[in-house]
Amino acid sequence: MTRTMTVGARTAIAALVLGTGVANAAVVYSTDFNAPTYADGALVGQDGWLQTGTVTTNPLQVANTGTDGNVSMTTGQDANHPFSAITTDSVLLSADIVVNTVSTGGDYFLHLSDGGTSAFNARIYAKSDGAGGFVMAMGTAAGAAVYGTTPLVLGVAYHITARYDFVSGTGNDTGELFVDPVGFVGPATSYTLATTIGTDATSIAAVNLRQGSSSGAPSVTVDNIVVEAVPAPGAIALLGLGGLVASRRRRA
Repeated sequence: MTRTMTVGARTAIAALVLGTGVANAAVVYSTDFNAPTYADGALVGQDGWLQTGTVTTNPLQVANTGTDGNVSMTTGQDANHPFSAITTDSVLLSADIVVNTVSTGGDYFLHLSDGGTSAFNARIYAKSDGAGGFVMAMGTAAGAAVYGTTPLVLGVAYHITARYDFVSGTGNDTGELFVDPVGFVGPATSYTLATTIGTDATSIAAVNLRQGSSSGAPSVTVDNIVVEAVPAPGAIALLGLGGLVASRRRRA
């Protein structure tokens, strides 16, 4: 995958772009799927990754770990990586993705959860835009998510950040999905607001890779996952990205 940066730079940029302030963001999990932590082969069993559910067909695979490891997904086995539970304020889920193929109906491929097999939150979807590209959506829980309208290009690496907000009450948690937020100077413009649907999270304690239905699952490569606990949006004013954007780097 062509898009990458240090975890520190990613953390600082994501926190500033979303208006939270670097000092107030705490990384609870991050991975680049690279050696020596990972070896080429099955993801489950490496670095604390666990199988989600009982489906074992088409096991998730880590590939090319020596240079720039990643995981490719279509349909089959799902996996999750647990971390210390977050129960208040907001959670940021960032990753570098390449969407290779999509269906007209769409499906989600990356999300957060309580570590179980059914309470899935901050679901990230992709589907065809009907014109050779794709569009994305974010749902706070189970249900029909509303897709954004800006077309994205298949086969191109994008940096995405999803923010999930705990809101007092029932069935009213919120969030936003950002695509390439590091390109903005000033507050980022969200790709789409999260669709508030289903049952709110009581805790966020794992990041999940999901291989969806054979009819709807996109083919996606995922890399450089970072999960952060942050204050609620708008808690700290954004002063600008300055040199942080310049710290971004790329490598093949």
